[in-house]
Amino acid sequence: MKKRLDKPDIFTYRKAQVYLVDLLNWYKTKKISLRNLSKKLNVSPALLSLISSGKRQLTEENIEAWASVFEWNPQEVTWLKKIIALEFASTSEKREALEGMSRFKSFKEKSPQEVLTYKYLQKWWNVAIREMSDLPEFQEDPEWIQKRLLFKVSIDNIKKALIFLNKHKLLSKYGNFRRLDCQGDIYKLALSSFHEQILNKAVESIYKVESQKRHILGQTMTISKDQLPELKDILDETLEKIIKLTEKSNGAKEIYHMALIGFPLTEDK
Repeated sequence: MKKRLDKPDIFTYRKAQVYLVDLLNWYKTKKISLRNLSKKLNVSPALLSLISSGKRQLTEENIEAWASVFEWNPQEVTWLKKIIALEFASTSEKREALEGMSRFKSFKEKSPQEVLTYKYLQKWWNVAIREMSDLPEFQEDPEWIQKRLLFKVSIDNIKKALIFLNKHKLLSKYGNFRRLDCQGDIYKLALSSFHEQILNKAVESIYKVESQKRHILGQTMTISKDQLPELKDILDETLEKIIKLTEKSNGAKEIYHMALIGFPLTEDK
């Protein structure tokens, strides 16, 4: 007996086009052709084929118009709009979309690591406090932590951070730091948010930290696009060497953030 294929679970998808392809294939197993679906959706088979092949973008208007045919409930419609925004919208709209996605119960259940990593990187002090917890003299006291942080963070935010870090066992008292995994656009967005925060602190440090306690270098130069992979390799190798320094840092007293950055200042039109 042939195994019955279940209808694709919309909440497991991060790209609307991939979901649509799987959904159309599912309809084929139900002996419903693309042509018949097109008639119900009031579009040409060619348009449906273009969207499912990724040559034409699925829009919010499509979702609204097709909801009744595909039997999408309001939550599923909202989810599709969010993942479209996550893929194609501006950075601020992507963040708003991800905030909305993180409130979905099914997203939390099916993608706990993505939710955790996103929330962890949303506040730079989560990362700082996590690293501080490995200091010999660390005290799990908001006032002690606030005094040790170079940049201002409220007591209330530190308390929330401690609750979050304890809930997910991210402090050193729980053993070796575990790696936080996240994939695709969600990870990129979370990491971009963290880098934005930490680079702002780097700017503040220019005026707040004595020069002998910081080291900021930069070089503006011409480079071909063909050399970019080699440049990335050099940066990666350098960071690996820096990370190995932590193995020798017995009795460390301070938390540093190291950043190696390469980005274009021009664009070939």
